[in-house]
This record gives sequence, structure tokens and C-alpha cells, in this order.
Amino acid sequence: MTITKAQAKATAKYKAKHPEAAKAYQARSYARRYINKFADNEGLDELEELIKVRRKELNKQ
Repeated sequence: MTITKAQAKATAKYKAKHPEAAKAYQARSYARRYINKFADNEGLDELEELIKVRRKELNKQ
């Protein structure tokens, strides 16, 4: 799928204006790709444990 020049410009402008949101989106995308394409049972177990710990941290706030 080809991106128009206008769309590329708009995307660049958004990323420049919202760098943290763009980083979070990219990290989430990488995590999904890892889970769906590369993770084995050991990797998924590790991620589940990390998610549990992170949820506890967020719930304390």
C-alpha cells in the first residue's frame, strides 16, 4: 500500500508533535509482532509475569 505525500507529511508532523505517543505506539506494535510471530512458550511465560508485575504497579498509583 502506497502512502501519499500528504499522508507522509501528516504522519511526520504528528510524530514530531507527540513523540511519547509515537514511541508508545511503536513499542506496542513491536510487542504484538513478537508475541504473534516469534515468541515460544518460555517467552510468553516471561511476558505474562512482567504484565502481572506492571499491573500491580499501576494499581498502586
